[in-house]
Amino acid sequence: MHHPLHFAVADELQQQLNSRSELIRDVACSGKQHLPLFIGTNKGSDTRMCEVDLLIVSDGQVKVIIEIEESGFLPTKICGKFLQSAIATHFIHDSRVEYAYPYDNHVLFVQVLDGSSILKQGTHKDKQGKLIEQKIRSMLPLKGSKITDYRLFFVKGEKDRAGLESVGAMVSDALT
Repeated sequence: MHHPLHFAVADELQQQLNSRSELIRDVACSGKQHLPLFIGTNKGSDTRMCEVDLLIVSDGQVKVIIEIEESGFLPTKICGKFLQSAIATHFIHDSRVEYAYPYDNHVLFVQVLDGSSILKQGTHKDKQGKLIEQKIRSMLPLKGSKITDYRLFFVKGEKDRAGLESVGAMVSDALT
């Protein structure tokens, strides 16, 4: 399956990153692996929470989690992915079995939604998205979670340079 917005977001973030940070891509973002998040350092089906689209790792720790949604806007899907990621504490993958990457003490969670398919005239999805973002941000940090910031972006497809650049700039600023 082709995921043009996933590719575009990943490419924009790669351009913005400094040499100390590594962008790890899921298969949907032209990577070679899925990106599972776990509770604790024991990898198992009982501790696996979810898979995300992109991770930014620096100094051996997860600094940024990025989730991209091209197929629609459902608050349960948006909030569910955030909460699963907030419950998790580590990224563990077969290609990196020697190390479970813990979350940094200050993790940014970014959700990018395809506004070209969601923001139809007459809907209020943009207002609903802003409300969800404001509400989640007002609750952070959640007790026991290291996700301390949350951002939600509507990008109008893979050709929306301004939207992609705003995601890239915000992530880059958060890493400095």
